[in-house]
Amino acid sequence: MPSLENLTLPNRQFALGLGIAGEGLKYFKYWIVAAVVLAFLGPLALSQTTEIDLSTWFYTANIGKWFTAFVAGGFLYALVPNMIAAGLTRRELSVAMGLFGLLWSVALGALVFAGLLAERAFYDAMGWTQGVQTGDTISALGSWSDTAVFAAVYPLMYLAYFAAGAVIGAAAYRWEGSGWLLLVPILPVVFSLDNALYDTEPFGPGWMGFLGGFMDEWGRVPILIGVVAVAAVLGLAARQILIDIPLRSKKA
Repeated sequence: MPSLENLTLPNRQFALGLGIAGEGLKYFKYWIVAAVVLAFLGPLALSQTTEIDLSTWFYTANIGKWFTAFVAGGFLYALVPNMIAAGLTRRELSVAMGLFGLLWSVALGALVFAGLLAERAFYDAMGWTQGVQTGDTISALGSWSDTAVFAAVYPLMYLAYFAAGAVIGAAAYRWEGSGWLLLVPILPVVFSLDNALYDTEPFGPGWMGFLGGFMDEWGRVPILIGVVAVAAVLGLAARQILIDIPLRSKKA
């Protein structure tokens, strides 16, 4: 990642956003490679003892949502004091983190999209069914277009989870000891939109997606608009908290 002294003042927030995204993906590259390998080798191992009718990439992609939220909150919480101490303003850091979130979400979303399509070809070749758990039943993704449509919205969902993690990370730093409590109102909204969009239980505490039952009749487009709106509101909230963080002197 480029050092601040080597960046021009007007552009350093964007260069840092690109640098943080690149370093983040580089740092977690072996985790990502391991997840990809397990997503394809897991069904091969399980097929020796049971019939394969569930998409392993579906679970891998859902784990990626939590992972994305933790990355956003963890990076922000750790970067605030270090970047400010290095001379970056809080407004610049908010822009850099916004660009980081966008690039991270697009990169992981593109990986999931490609992975689900590759899994489709793999499952078809093996004679398996690519299905997802919907309540107590398994719903098969009937065609290639069904798989593509199902996978296409993951970048947007990752962005919503990133924004949620960023708000909680910024709040945890801003209000030590109590900021993390913002997850109480945030998670049910994000989980419920996730639940309603995919018509599945969210990967995590199922009760947190209880609002999804009220959204089931909205239709896909209004739910997607809701995801965009929530991601935008959370992103703006994270920025507002971040630029309002007081400067702190180092503890002895």
